[in-house]
Amino acid sequence: MASLETTGIQKSESLAIIKVRMVLVHVLCLTVFILPVTEQIIYWSVVLFFVRVFAWEAGSHRYFAHRSYKTSRAFQLFLALLAASGGQRGPLWWAEHHRHHHRESDQPDDPHSPVHRGYWFAHFGWLYDPRYVDTDLDKVKDLSKFPELVWVNKYHYLFPYLVVIALYLLGQYTTVFGSSGLGFSAIVWVFIVSTVLSVHASSCVNTLAHGQKPGFFNLRRFNTDDTTTNVWLLCIPTMGASWHNNHHRFMNSARAGFYWWELDLTYLVLKLLSLFGIVWDLQQVPDHILQEGRQQGAEQQAS
Repeated sequence: MASLETTGIQKSESLAIIKVRMVLVHVLCLTVFILPVTEQIIYWSVVLFFVRVFAWEAGSHRYFAHRSYKTSRAFQLFLALLAASGGQRGPLWWAEHHRHHHRESDQPDDPHSPVHRGYWFAHFGWLYDPRYVDTDLDKVKDLSKFPELVWVNKYHYLFPYLVVIALYLLGQYTTVFGSSGLGFSAIVWVFIVSTVLSVHASSCVNTLAHGQKPGFFNLRRFNTDDTTTNVWLLCIPTMGASWHNNHHRFMNSARAGFYWWELDLTYLVLKLLSLFGIVWDLQQVPDHILQEGRQQGAEQQAS
């Protein structure tokens, strides 16, 4: 691992393999109508969905992309493994392209802006564009200096398979999911359904929090240099990521829900972890930005 290259372009899997895998998991979701299911399977599917969302929002996004809090090297590796197991490629890949998104938000060079490339491309199409498949390690030097992160990023596709094997064994040979013999149900419900939904939750932030006119569901508190809005309706399934206009006003904050009434489940979990010393130095929103948001919110209500 120590000799692994930590600079230059890290090649990803074949684009054809990535496309086939994504089509396959969506098709396999349809088997929920024919596979046996139990209350325990539904419960664990919901749990794993939120674990997956936390992995990309607290891990790939707030930690790896924005470094909005600090943690140990061991927990950093845990976050990387958790993110990789969620089926959204490697954490360094995620961080590199998300940082690109912030530099060019809703500009022509934004990797996934619906303003310039349409909603299908922003939601899913950009993931299969050859320009965005590989990882430029030179653009995430703060992360690529850790060989273990580079290794996880390179072999990210292995970790979802390990989760699949574990779930099959648990479902087939134990009663964790209500009875034995439920290996395939566990794979489809607990892994595939939760993974697909979490990927779409992430993609919805790209499409529904950009390029939409402000309205009842899309609120624009800050006058940022893009089209971002806060989509309050999605704050639970995205664990706070949908407070997107807030986030683009101050991206380095450990919280996206800036105010007490903006539910941010990811931040609540991070605060809990900070009580045990697992994470620390959670970056807060500066007071002048909070005041700016209150003032602009009041002006919007008055108008």
